[in-house]
Amino acid sequence: MTKTVLLAAAAAHSLSLFSQVAQTNWTLVDPDRDDREVPCMVWYPSEAPGPYPVVVFAHGFVMAPDDYEGLAEALVGEGYAFVSIGTEQTFAPNHGAYGQDLAFVAEEISSNEVGGELAGAFDGRIAIGGHSMGGGASWLSSESTPPVDAYVVFAPGETNPSAISAGASIEAPAMVVSGTDDAVTPPTSQHEPIYESSVNSPCRAFVSIPNGGHCGYADPGTLCDFGELGFQGLSHAEQLALSVSVVVPWLDAFLRDDPSGLDGLEEAAATGGLDLTLSCALSVATPQPEALKVFYQNPPTGLTLFNTTNRHLQAKLWSLYGRPVLQKTVEPAAQWTPRLPNGLYVLTTDGEAARTIVVQ
Repeated sequence: MTKTVLLAAAAAHSLSLFSQVAQTNWTLVDPDRDDREVPCMVWYPSEAPGPYPVVVFAHGFVMAPDDYEGLAEALVGEGYAFVSIGTEQTFAPNHGAYGQDLAFVAEEISSNEVGGELAGAFDGRIAIGGHSMGGGASWLSSESTPPVDAYVVFAPGETNPSAISAGASIEAPAMVVSGTDDAVTPPTSQHEPIYESSVNSPCRAFVSIPNGGHCGYADPGTLCDFGELGFQGLSHAEQLALSVSVVVPWLDAFLRDDPSGLDGLEEAAATGGLDLTLSCALSVATPQPEALKVFYQNPPTGLTLFNTTNRHLQAKLWSLYGRPVLQKTVEPAAQWTPRLPNGLYVLTTDGEAARTIVVQ
């Protein structure tokens, strides 16, 4: 009964927002890869004022950007833009190039290089994600060090080159959404190893959807469904609604710095009967006493970090959810006064010692 109410509410909410969804197309050209063209379908809020955070998305094997209209419209209804890339739609895709396409599009958006009617429409907060092959390509994109605040992938598949091997390059929060009955990319051999490979992610979430399949994140009637003939689990509408219920608070936490985001994720998982593994913790210890000292300004409107050593120190500030906020190499006997919004942060020095600091 609870699940039925949840799905009905989600469907009604989405329908009320369809009239507010606008769609356009881009063709971005990467001069560093022989002018490689990356076509994109873009969905965005037509009435809500920008700028918007963005999800850059990669489709699955022999699928296309417009096969995810339901997912796009659901996220746009929550105030996100959705950019679905259109490369590698053949039966012999280049997975490595596909991952680079994701990183390139994220960089173009971050640098406000897209132009046209959406020039200046994005706020620089970006998630990279994808489905199946596109989920694996999302992991591959991390090796190009894209400007990314979070990853979210659905039924990710292993790729060539290996997404699992690339996982150590994931340094942003990472979510994997998995269906227990997925026989195309089985959870134990693909979703779970891909998730576990992201050992350097400061915050990880694995969401397992009981009776979920491989294709339920996409629209019904795509080529994906031919690879899952006879599937008797959740319908597309059911699986998509459950997926969106956990993805939105995840994105809110890391693209909007919503302090209730992870609580919302846990609540959505419990309400929907989903199995959630959440590991989000920075090890906070006493910093080296003579390394990087923190001095609060008087009146306390900010802070200054002072390097008391004769060596360079790598200072990095994180949100309490593990999202990197600012970093700087502080020279010997030098100081750094970071400009930060009010809040609580975690300071790491050379990637190890950490402490919480307050900006007010």
